[in-house]
Amino acid sequence: MPSTLSTAIIAALATGTLAREDVFPVTKPDFRYQEFSKLDRVQQKAATDQLDYTAITWNALGLADVERKGWDYLTTDQQIGATQVGFTKESWDCFIDHYSSAYWAELVANNKASQYMRLGWSQQSWEGEGAHPTTEGKWWDQLSEDEKKAANSLCYFKKNWNSEDMNPNDSYFPFKFPEFRYQPWNELSLSMQNTAIGMMNYTEDLWNDLGTHVAEKNTFLNLDSVTREGAMELGFYTHNWDCFINHYQAYYWSSFHSDLLVAVETLGWSEASWTNDMQSPPLSESKYWADLSPEEKAAATRLCYFEETWDTNEYPTLEDFDISTAVTPDGPLPQDINLNIYETTGYAGRSPGMVAAGQYIYNTNASYRTVVSSTVLGVVALAGAFLFA
Repeated sequence: MPSTLSTAIIAALATGTLAREDVFPVTKPDFRYQEFSKLDRVQQKAATDQLDYTAITWNALGLADVERKGWDYLTTDQQIGATQVGFTKESWDCFIDHYSSAYWAELVANNKASQYMRLGWSQQSWEGEGAHPTTEGKWWDQLSEDEKKAANSLCYFKKNWNSEDMNPNDSYFPFKFPEFRYQPWNELSLSMQNTAIGMMNYTEDLWNDLGTHVAEKNTFLNLDSVTREGAMELGFYTHNWDCFINHYQAYYWSSFHSDLLVAVETLGWSEASWTNDMQSPPLSESKYWADLSPEEKAAATRLCYFEETWDTNEYPTLEDFDISTAVTPDGPLPQDINLNIYETTGYAGRSPGMVAAGQYIYNTNASYRTVVSSTVLGVVALAGAFLFA
């Protein structure tokens, strides 16, 4: 019987996914797709001092305010900073702004309108007079081959199209664990309390009763700008807010893809039950954590639940909250969580086939955990160069 990795290679060859290469009109600024900690000191200083990046907004692609500006809309100081980081006008406008700051007439003049039209845009929708195209709600792997080629022409590829998270993660949760959110109000610093009150409209009661604040019922990008800025000051960003705070409850069913879709379906949800105002929840919703199967626990973990946040008919109160069972960054994956359900999809950015054994080991050469499969260790050196690039 072929190994999991062999099967993955055969399937990839059959679908052409191994052979496909991204082709861009400008040289890709590879440094932009490295963790902030891997930048040199000159790059870090320019990024923070002149472009107002933080480590979190650098590592969460597309999050920083400055990335919503074309080169010509940057201040002189910002252009100098961008140059010091390593950008040119051409690489910034293509890989960072994707020409989104341009008027439609400018897109036409620069041969970019046709690429956006292949992605479903029209002059009317670009100018806000029509609905956004369906491609705006798709993950990279849901795009057609022609749509991917059009996106490549606008300097999109899988990593930046999906706004992948490069923030270090030392847990078996899919994203960085926001431990501060599970601290009682009286244990927060004064500055954090002021941010939570002044920018996010928290009160002590709303903070201590998880899930009761109206903001927590929304996705990160749908928060108003002041609330979102406050959330970022506390340490939230798109991925850890949507997962740990909202648990993707505000997502449309069509937004579920890959390991997220595996997770919600493993818990028993279907498109009908999810979209029917959640009036017909699956049986898993009535189970305590201890009664969930190992597969259901893996699904709930992908949605950033853990025992304390799952086991409640009412919202948990932080005064009696014990986060010691929430995450064990120095220990192995609990035996009763079976990540094998993500074997073919990957898990929060980790490659398909790398979760087969469901065993977490600590990688001493990185600041995050990796999932290692006993079925791939023997051949990863051979295949890794082209399969897991």
